Amino acid sequence: MAKIEHLPPKKDRKKLGNLEFYTDKFGNNIMRSKPLDMPPAMKLNCLRMIKLRKLISQVLNNINTAYADSRTDMSPYNHIMSINNPHCFISDTNEIDPAKFVLCENDGSFAANVVLTSTEADTITVTFDSNAQNADEGNDVVKAYGFDIDGNNIWQFEQDAIRSTGTIMLTQPEMSGLDIAVYLECLDRVNPLMGKPKHVIKFVGTVKVS
Repeated sequence: MAKIEHLPPKKDRKKLGNLEFYTDKFGNNIMRSKPLDMPPAMKLNCLRMIKLRKLISQVLNNINTAYADSRTDMSPYNHIMSINNPHCFISDTNEIDPAKFVLCENDGSFAANVVLTSTEADTITVTFDSNAQNADEGNDVVKAYGFDIDGNNIWQFEQDAIRSTGTIMLTQPEMSGLDIAVYLECLDRVNPLMGKPKHVIKFVGTVKVS
């Protein structure tokens, strides 16, 4: 888009291809490219990519850490984008099914019997069985992520817990009254990745926050 001194005569504008001309509310003469008339499928894919980029960028540091330089064919970012698009979306929409939305595909030692409740404002209570494979895993920190299903936010909660305690109280003022999908992150020390404990991040359920 650019300001120009004079608009070309109307009879000549068709000769200028994909450009359009108009005068804005401030009296400026403007020249810009005409918006592309995209097919519906292409438009849908663009909307999906925009949503995924916004979500994944909010926790990209965690995703990079989880993959621990194990990807040699592409970056963790591109890998996660390719896993999720189009597989995490509901039918022919840009709405995400949180059970299919992947933050990391690593598999391994993980908490069991996870239960989510919300009886206090802005708070989710997560209870789980440690299911640790050794004492070191029981002493590891469990992290949590929250995905606003109707919006474009995914947070790493500031609160975490020692795995053997079996409970986390998660608070986030922006999630009051929303349906939140929760993901937990545990460490697998039995099957390391690149010589380090493997980060395992999985969807554990959704809850309506008070």
